Amino acid sequence: MQTPRALEECSADSLRAWRRLVGSRFVALRLSGPEPFGGVLRTTVIDGTHISDIQASAHRVDRRADDISVDDPEHLKLTLQLTGRGVVRQDGREAVLHQGDVAVYDTGRPYVLDYPVGMRSLVMVFPHRMLGLSAELVPSMTATRLAGDSGIGKVISPFMTHLAENLTQLSGAPGVRIVRSALDLVTAMLSDELLRHHSGGESWRQLLGAAQRYIEANLDDPELSASRVAAVHYVSLRHLQYLFSHENQTVSGYIRQQRLERSRMDLQDPSLVDLSILHIAHRWGFSDASHFSRIFRAAYGASPSAYRRGLVAGETGRPVGPVLGRSDRRSA
Repeated sequence: MQTPRALEECSADSLRAWRRLVGSRFVALRLSGPEPFGGVLRTTVIDGTHISDIQASAHRVDRRADDISVDDPEHLKLTLQLTGRGVVRQDGREAVLHQGDVAVYDTGRPYVLDYPVGMRSLVMVFPHRMLGLSAELVPSMTATRLAGDSGIGKVISPFMTHLAENLTQLSGAPGVRIVRSALDLVTAMLSDELLRHHSGGESWRQLLGAAQRYIEANLDDPELSASRVAAVHYVSLRHLQYLFSHENQTVSGYIRQQRLERSRMDLQDPSLVDLSILHIAHRWGFSDASHFSRIFRAAYGASPSAYRRGLVAGETGRPVGPVLGRSDRRSA
């Protein structure tokens, strides 16, 4: 954990002075705009995240291809429009931001920020890894307006606004936790946008279905995990969990549910009566017999051996107990 840097405040009374000021703190940028010009920059660094409260006259910011070096760190920028209006352009998209709106853009590719009138923005600069989304998904989300007046933005935007108003309070371990929480909230906004519009070129239901099919085809692998499913589908674990939450499930809970149901079906299959319970457990990815017996009983109300004996004795082939209630689905 890095020690937070004390809040710095600097001002500029000309565009030339603003170029020197901003250029000393961010990546190589080109600034243009009319005179007279004035600007105030308040900035701090917390846990590797640069946070700035920027207030300035109308101007334009260009990050051009020939300003980008292969040695530049891979960072994302988030801008929250506090006052005025801003336009963010990158990757062939344009986001027009009004008060409370958020957009994300990548410093590793050209972008334009255009402020046609006086403005104030909160800008956060952070490494890719601090955003809980797969790097493959980020290009589909740059320069996309994340509305502060609808959906979960109505919850998240006020939090981010209060962050800008209270930069002086971000110190020590509490400050680090607040900044990490802010990035988690931004990830939630991006995930929600992906679910509604993107999902890496697929609808969220298609992506969810693909993940479920992959799980069902690999239940016999004891190494199958939520992390592996996320990696195979080029999404972050957080985003994958968000997809499954729309079905009131977790990824791990879905894996366990499918394994238990396949095991139950094998136990009631007369043609598999010679297979031991341990063999059936291993067949569906359970490596520990006692663990298998314990969660099978919790799901179906009887141990695997008692369940099989009841069927052999001529009882109904239906599960003895309830089939994976909601509490089972939530636990991971």
